[in-house]
Amino acid sequence: MSTSVREWLAQSKKRGMELGLERVFKIHQALIQSAYNATIVHVAGSNGKGTLCATLAYYMHQLNQSTVLFTSPHLVRIEERIRLDGHPISTQQFDAYLYDIMEIESSLNEQLTFFEITFLIACLCASRNNVDVFIVETGLGGRYDATRILPADVSVVTSLSLEHRDILGNTLAEIAGEKSAIARPGKPLIVRLVDDSAAIAAIEYEAKHAGRVELGEAHGAASVEWISIPEGASFDQEATLLAQATLQRLNVDAEGLQASQNLLNWPGRFHEIPAPWDGSILFDAAHNPSGLLRMLPQLQARIEQESSWTLVFGCTPQHDLTSFATPLIELCHQYPPESMVLTKPQLGRYPGVELEALRALNWPTSCTIFEQEGAASSSHCLNQLQPRFTLVIGSLYLVGEMYDALGYWGTEHMELFPAKTQRDEA
Repeated sequence: MSTSVREWLAQSKKRGMELGLERVFKIHQALIQSAYNATIVHVAGSNGKGTLCATLAYYMHQLNQSTVLFTSPHLVRIEERIRLDGHPISTQQFDAYLYDIMEIESSLNEQLTFFEITFLIACLCASRNNVDVFIVETGLGGRYDATRILPADVSVVTSLSLEHRDILGNTLAEIAGEKSAIARPGKPLIVRLVDDSAAIAAIEYEAKHAGRVELGEAHGAASVEWISIPEGASFDQEATLLAQATLQRLNVDAEGLQASQNLLNWPGRFHEIPAPWDGSILFDAAHNPSGLLRMLPQLQARIEQESSWTLVFGCTPQHDLTSFATPLIELCHQYPPESMVLTKPQLGRYPGVELEALRALNWPTSCTIFEQEGAASSSHCLNQLQPRFTLVIGSLYLVGEMYDALGYWGTEHMELFPAKTQRDEA
C-alpha cells in the first residue's frame, strides 16, 4: 500500500496550486462525519504564523493537553507537517490516512491538490486521536485556503506584508482582506495591529461580514481584538503576545507561557545547533523581505559575538530580488563573512533563484564566494571549510534541504518539544 499511496500523492503535485473550498469541503465531510472534540485554532499571516502555532502547541502540551499541529511546508520529511503531541506522525499513520483520502477522492470523482491532501491527513489525525487542541496554519492567504473549511474556535492573523501579490493582491489592504477572511461568525478574530488605515478597514469589513454559507456557516460578525506589538519585536516576542491573547479567549491560564516559549525548539526558525564539526550552525527561513528585515537585529547580535563567520544563502523567486536581499547584504558589509556559499533550493514549489543572479548582488568583495547547485554540494563545501559559525538563511526549502544534507533528520534537533533548548548547547 505504501508505494501506491505515495505515488498517488506525488502525482497530485502535477495539479499545481488551486485555491478553493468546494472539493476539499466535500471530501472532508465524507471523511469526518462527526464534529471535532478539539478546540481549533486557525492562524494566518505573512510572517510568524508558524512560530505562533508552535508556541501554542508546546504550551498546550505543557498543560497536558493532547495536540495536533498542522504546518507547511515541511523541512525534511513530509510527516513533519502533521505533529501529534509534538512528534511527526509515523510513516505508517501517514500512509493509512493517505489511503483513506485516496479512496474517498476516487469514489467522489474529485481531484485534490498536494496541499489539500496533507491538510486532510491532519484533520483525520486530529479526529481519530480525539485530541484536545487542533492548531492549523494556513497555506496561502485565507479566504480560499483549504484550512478555512474547519470550524475554528479562534482565528489569528499575525504580521502582514506585501507577498504573493500575483494571487492575494497588490496592496496591503487587499492582502489583509484575504488573510482576515478566516474570521468565523460569532468567534474571536485576533489580529496584530497594522499601521495602515486601508488594511485596518479591510480587516474590519471581513470580520463584520464573516460566515460562508457553502461551509454551513450563518452570516454574522466576528469579534476583532487588535494586539499592538512593539516596533522591532522579534517573531518570538510577537508569538508570545498573540498567544497570550489567544489563550485568554480560550479561557486558558497563560501564566507559564513565556517560560514555555523559551524552551520551544522550532527547526528552521532562528534555530542554532551544533555543527558536525567543531562549530555551530544557525538556520533561519527568512523567506520574504519583511521577514528578513525583522530578523536583522537578532542576526546582527549573534554575528557580533563571532570573530569570523560563513554565510549560506539561497532563495526562491522574489518580486524584487535586490530589495529582498539588501538587509542581508548590508549586514555582510558591516560584518563581512570569511566565506559565502551561494546555492539554490531544489525541491520547492518554485525553482530557486539562479546562482548567476545571486552572484550579481552587491556582496562585499573581501570574502571568498563559493557557488553550489544544491544542499548536498553546499554541505560538502561546509565540511571542507569547517567554519566556527555558519548562518544558513533564505528559502525554507533550502533550510530543510540543508538539514537533511547535514544529517540532522531523526535527531533531537528536529523535535518540537525538547527536554531543553538546543540553542543553549550550541
